[in-house]
Amino acid sequence: MADLAEGLEDNPLDAGFEKASKFLQHSTDLFKQDQLLQFYGLYKQATVGPCNVPKPAIYSMAARAKWYAWDKVKHLDPTTAKQEYVRLMDQLAPDWNANSTGEAGWVSVSRPKRPSETGPEETNKSLIDRIKEDDLDGVREAIRHGDSAATVNVLDHEGLAAIHWAADRGNVDVLACLLTVDGIDVDLRAADGQTALHYASSCGNVECLQLLLTHGADRTIRDGEGETCSDVAYNQAIKAFLA
Repeated sequence: MADLAEGLEDNPLDAGFEKASKFLQHSTDLFKQDQLLQFYGLYKQATVGPCNVPKPAIYSMAARAKWYAWDKVKHLDPTTAKQEYVRLMDQLAPDWNANSTGEAGWVSVSRPKRPSETGPEETNKSLIDRIKEDDLDGVREAIRHGDSAATVNVLDHEGLAAIHWAADRGNVDVLACLLTVDGIDVDLRAADGQTALHYASSCGNVECLQLLLTHGADRTIRDGEGETCSDVAYNQAIKAFLA
């Protein structure tokens, strides 16, 4: 046990990840369901690696949602998954580590810099980079300068486009900004055949679902496995909403 403690002290990122995960265990009531799913997926990716279990049956709604949350971060290596886990905790519960004294150093080491903390390199970030960081101002700036017009419907190396990332993260404000871009395809399919509706549905992001439907998103589109957004819905409430 002593060796484990010493190991964590030697690795600030591991220490931060460990403390953040313990905080979550006792504070689940502070977070929304889609946020808990994000934590779950990142934790599994950080500790196990890429999703290695079969997709649960359609009627196993909770298990299926967890599977999607894990599978969606399969591109992350363990270190990045830990960084994203702590970054998400910093973002959603800024005071989560307020009671820990003398140990603040690992927080700044383990979390990526926010836009306000960085220098000129921020201008080189893509639209999707800004969406991943929930950088609403950055997204607005990109759209205002027309930087997104040529790339908004382009899939990145992970097979997703801007609209998929916004729906997946549940950031309705970012999604609303994207939907103002001329030529954006609300029914654009990701590499797996899923649309933004699929991603919002499987994560239980109701506000994003409502916004996409308001903009005419097609709920009948089937993904690469023949499933509609209703088939991959997080729970029965989401399924009923899409009926």
